[in-house]
Amino acid sequence: MKPLLRRTALATGLLLALTAAAQAEDLRISMYADITGLDPHDTSDNISYSVQSGIFERLFQFDAQMKLTPWLATGYTSNEDATQFTLTLRQGVTFQDGTPFNAEAVKANLDRLADQSKGLKRNSLYRMIKTVTVLAADKVQIDLNQSFGAFINTLAHPSAVMWSPAILSQYPQEAQLRLHPVGTGPFRFVAWQPGKTVTLAKYDKYWKTGWPKVDKVIFSPSPEDATRVAALKSGQVDAIYPLPSDLIGTVQSDAKLAIQRDPSIYLYYMAINTQHKALADVRVRQAINYAIDRALWLKVGFAGMGTPARSAMPAGVQFYQAQSEPNYRYAPDEAKKLLQAAGYGQGLDLKLWCTNATASIRAAQFLKAQLATVGIRVTVTPMDSGTRNAKLWGVKDPKQAEFDLYYGGWSTSTGDADWALRPLYATESWVPTSYNVSYYSNPAVDKAIAGGLATADPAKRGAAYAEAQRLLWKDAPVAFLGTPDNVVGKRKGLNGVSMLPDGNLLFTQAAFE
Repeated sequence: MKPLLRRTALATGLLLALTAAAQAEDLRISMYADITGLDPHDTSDNISYSVQSGIFERLFQFDAQMKLTPWLATGYTSNEDATQFTLTLRQGVTFQDGTPFNAEAVKANLDRLADQSKGLKRNSLYRMIKTVTVLAADKVQIDLNQSFGAFINTLAHPSAVMWSPAILSQYPQEAQLRLHPVGTGPFRFVAWQPGKTVTLAKYDKYWKTGWPKVDKVIFSPSPEDATRVAALKSGQVDAIYPLPSDLIGTVQSDAKLAIQRDPSIYLYYMAINTQHKALADVRVRQAINYAIDRALWLKVGFAGMGTPARSAMPAGVQFYQAQSEPNYRYAPDEAKKLLQAAGYGQGLDLKLWCTNATASIRAAQFLKAQLATVGIRVTVTPMDSGTRNAKLWGVKDPKQAEFDLYYGGWSTSTGDADWALRPLYATESWVPTSYNVSYYSNPAVDKAIAGGLATADPAKRGAAYAEAQRLLWKDAPVAFLGTPDNVVGKRKGLNGVSMLPDGNLLFTQAAFE
């Protein structure tokens, strides 16, 4: 090669390298809290699940509309009574340590999830798994110890990820394993500095061609809402998760920024302690539902972004059916009539508990004012999460439960009606076993919920859950409030960053324009 041509080729190569380097951008995301660990099998919070989703993948996953999508599995079959499922697996996938993804890997992970002696936070979700049998490198059979029609949706829960079996063997102790995450996802783990940053880097051999589009993702915790927004406005970060509703206007008024707004499946409610005499009367519980202006609640708490409740579960959940009877519109006069008929024409005094988060206190004070208009006098008691957990979820004797009302919410992270209804309303789910903090019990509701699990037939499941929703809406074990939209703040020109309906962050398809 002549010197001039050699110099030209070298210059062109250098220019291309510099251009590629300039185009490669890191994605910086500020979150409201730090992660708690890096083992999805032992995780129970959305912040951790969100970060983990870049490293790990599941057999089935949800898209932005909460539609169930085959992922590491390509399909499945089941028997009629939903006790046996056969999965076909995707071929040509490797873990980030080079270990092949196959049926043996699936067995290793599902066996770990099903082993109740492990003491992992999510073991109980998979207690229905009896055996996992490898049929071929790309086929696995799962036998259950009971009918469980929601099983495939359960495999799409954020905890149902596939670890590299080599890593599971190398680090048998949870304390070590949780610091060495290796999955099949588009990003590999680089480092976690607790309280500062979590760094992920592009996995070059990811099975989906062309992804990911960014080289690194850097997560940083920032509990103070205003601080997160200030970091976004100054360009220190590219996105904030989530965007607090009272600061949406600040982001919308900045020409360099944008908001990403998507529907959620996070249902807010006010639990009603049915163990207390007045609240055991369905007329009182219905009165509470009539006394609340749900549209105004959304405006006060979530900048008006969301949907008022029309059922005991959110609209984005499988087998949802909107209810119309009773019509829980804002009707204070109807509430007063019901209270009068129940013998509480002079009103009653109730204790409302909530967390000490600013948004929760603001919502609780709003609910207090609403109930006051119909003669229900409410005392609001905010508490930190530790106190709340002990006094609310840790009570073993229902008679020792001190609260009357509790303001909280529930995300149906499997996308299925079973996980929307059973933990909150089934008799078997009274706290501390699960989350039925209303201590609600109705044999007909229990039968309908059980009926939805007894078959894999979608039509039969849908009919069972329709009956459960009808009964729950009428019985009003909680004040059904609504489902706020998910909102992320981001810089303009950033695509593919949003919140999934279950509240987890989606960033694996991020790309800068």
